[in-house]
Amino acid sequence: MYLKSLITVAFLAGAALPALAQEQYVRPLRPGEDGSARIQSSISMTLPVKDDEDASAQQQVALRSFYKAAAGSCAMVIDTVADTCEITGMTTNVNARDRNVGGYGGSQVTVTGQITMKVKFKASLSKTTAQ
Repeated sequence: MYLKSLITVAFLAGAALPALAQEQYVRPLRPGEDGSARIQSSISMTLPVKDDEDASAQQQVALRSFYKAAAGSCAMVIDTVADTCEITGMTTNVNARDRNVGGYGGSQVTVTGQITMKVKFKASLSKTTAQ
């Protein structure tokens, strides 16, 4: 029994040896890569609309509000965690709803979307301070 266990341990150690002998490989940056990362942010906003005004104009106002919030996202990222920020992609969806059931609620426009930003994180975020 002891010999069988010893052979099993030797076999397992021998099988793991090639993996332990390998060096750590860090892939070099490809041309065009600059060490940046991507951040995705989701925004959803609901705005009331007036039934007696042009619906498409009110949707444009809601969409403009979304785009202003999206533009401010890069500024917020730079203020907090990144040195650089560039919006690389954006999707939006506009929905109009009539919630005026029984005279309560009113109509609404909801804008939802995703913003993709390419950022370079601040170097100070990757360092730990020793105390």
